[in-house]
Amino acid sequence: MAAGKKHSRVHIDMTPMVDVAFLLLIFFMSTTQFKPPEAVSVQLPASSSEIRVPETGTIILTVNKEGEIYISNEKATESQPVNKSNLVDTIVTWRGRNPGAVMILKGDKGADFGTVSDVMEALAEAKALRFNLMTDLKKRPRDGAGNSGEPGN
Repeated sequence: MAAGKKHSRVHIDMTPMVDVAFLLLIFFMSTTQFKPPEAVSVQLPASSSEIRVPETGTIILTVNKEGEIYISNEKATESQPVNKSNLVDTIVTWRGRNPGAVMILKGDKGADFGTVSDVMEALAEAKALRFNLMTDLKKRPRDGAGNSGEPGN
């Protein structure tokens, strides 16, 4: 090298990269679809099942704490109260509209079991013998060593 040459440092301006990062953040925040509020709110019982319920193609039967029964689709765009006397006919009608739909039963953990049992019997009468009971996923507590008790951790 020649003795008289100086090396200059290259300075990279990070401002455009920060601008792009914030634009991407704003874009994803504005285009994200959030879960719409439920028409009938229930507090689900806890379970440790890892089976996930499909998000589309479902018919949801909801039993709230007061023992009222509602039927809706996955988007809750059509939610209607149902009397026990015409529950079987309502289930048959909804299944006729969407024969491949997965039936889901959501019962409030404070609901009377008799009402939930009546809904299960109505599902059997309507020939909807395969249905899911929806629950909240209960996380297993970690022990002091940081293990969750599950294999692989």
